[in-house]
Amino acid sequence: MRDENSEPTPLSAGGYERLRRATETYREDLVLRLGAEVGLTPAEMSRFEPAHVTQRRHGGTELYFVAVPTDGREAYLPSEVEHDVRKYVTATGIDETERVLPVTPRRLQMLVASVGTRAAEETGREELAEVSTRDLRRHFARTMLADGIPPSVVMRIGGWDRIESLAPLLGEPSEDEVLDALSPAPADSDGRAVSGDPDRTRQVIEAARSVGSALSAVNTRSEVEQAVCDRLTDSDRYRFAWIESGETDARTSRTAAGLDETSLEAVRGSLAGRGTDFTRRACDTRDVQTVRPDSLPNSEPVPIAVVPLAHGDTAYGALYVALDGQAVPDVEADVLVTLGRHVGQAIAAAERRKLLLADTVVQLEFESSDEQDVLVRLSAALGCSIRLRGVVPIEERSLLCFLTVREATTDAVFDELQTTDAVEHIRLIRDRGTESLLEVALSAGSTITTLTSYDGTVSRFVAEDGVARFVGEFSNETPLRDVLSDLTDAYPATELVAKQEVERPTRTTADFRASLVARLTDKQESVLRAAYLAGYFEWPRGSTAEDLADSIDISSPTLHQHLRTAQQKLMTAFFDDDTDERASTLDP
Repeated sequence: MRDENSEPTPLSAGGYERLRRATETYREDLVLRLGAEVGLTPAEMSRFEPAHVTQRRHGGTELYFVAVPTDGREAYLPSEVEHDVRKYVTATGIDETERVLPVTPRRLQMLVASVGTRAAEETGREELAEVSTRDLRRHFARTMLADGIPPSVVMRIGGWDRIESLAPLLGEPSEDEVLDALSPAPADSDGRAVSGDPDRTRQVIEAARSVGSALSAVNTRSEVEQAVCDRLTDSDRYRFAWIESGETDARTSRTAAGLDETSLEAVRGSLAGRGTDFTRRACDTRDVQTVRPDSLPNSEPVPIAVVPLAHGDTAYGALYVALDGQAVPDVEADVLVTLGRHVGQAIAAAERRKLLLADTVVQLEFESSDEQDVLVRLSAALGCSIRLRGVVPIEERSLLCFLTVREATTDAVFDELQTTDAVEHIRLIRDRGTESLLEVALSAGSTITTLTSYDGTVSRFVAEDGVARFVGEFSNETPLRDVLSDLTDAYPATELVAKQEVERPTRTTADFRASLVARLTDKQESVLRAAYLAGYFEWPRGSTAEDLADSIDISSPTLHQHLRTAQQKLMTAFFDDDTDERASTLDP
């Protein structure tokens, strides 16, 4: 399985130092350092005062901190950065209770963007032009974690409230590191054997790794479940396995490996006699449950581990695995819980893929005036219009929402959103005066996050003057009653106004290519094809932009212009389907 954390970031491979060298003023450099070395957000930087700096002595070392006024935490201030802050404050004559950076958070984001553009032009590293204040904070977290600072400490000084926020920044450990971390010491201080079997731990990890490898090659939920059961029963640790859905009517089509249907029914009957729904218990506790059946066909009873399969707030059932005659130690339980989360994530991806490819979907249309929804509240407070352009899942529970906001200044929108706990990040993409395009990361607080937690897609969302009208699309297998119940429980001033089954038009590969060819000019198609064949889009690149420009005999700026335009048309053809044309009572 590929380690996504090994992928380069804009600030990796010396990118941060190149960014700092591109600064032209002390203020620009200070902003970079407060973001990338202290972990402050733009809103926190804009309220930073010299009086917020505190000093402590611990273990013979002087340590500096920043008392962050927005959330009350103490951010660690490296001594070198404290020195630069003090020098800047002295040189500019800033009083103790004056703001060091007396500008709006948006201005600080724009400052970072301009430094990134300058760095890209000076170094030829195009990715630096895309650097944001969020990248600075992530660089801070990566650096701290790489230095061996525990994630819990990084969370506290960086202001993250969920460990999942740091999960994408944690590097993939090597096999030896995993084994060293999970294998207990062979003896305690008195020479007594410590519980735990390194060989068994190795078996569990190998089984989990085998499952992870299999998940990367399957596409449907049934394939995911069968691959999990097959790979686990191939190991020496587990005798047989099956998966129970959390839905009663789906249990007639269970996935299993290592035993036949008759034996499976006998085992399930034995568990049912206990009067406990072990699937529900595992999903509710999000922990491994252990149960021993009264009897097994042609075998002595052995413990069965019940592993929750979940992703975010959604539970997909439980994995039942029969052990090799031993109980489940804590080390193995931790591995199985992690495996269950990976399987849940794979099922969620398969369900989303099925929804995207489905010929028919169930479309639910809602109207909400509930100001517990952050976007409804924003539209009411500013008297503006907010339209959702698209959603991208970025972490286990977070969504990256792209919003067009009309009839409100960008500063006012930023000021309103930055006071909301559910908003993790805001970035301005384009500003046209009374209309702006924003990138907003939401962890909760919106009807959008509730609908997507059921693997639905929000095909349209418009909020105007405190009233939102939105459309969610779901597969025919989605428990719609649960969707409606959760949505109205969280947002009572929300009602369902329409429900219909919509048939999607069939679109072939030839249709897609034809529509793309119609969008591209001959020159754009030629440049795009040449870049593809020359390995420009591979990593590492087989050709640079300069190589391509020389080969095609055009200037580098002209090549970039054709390439960007062609890529934009390609992405538009792929992502912008005929959403606005789908049947709905919602006005376009």
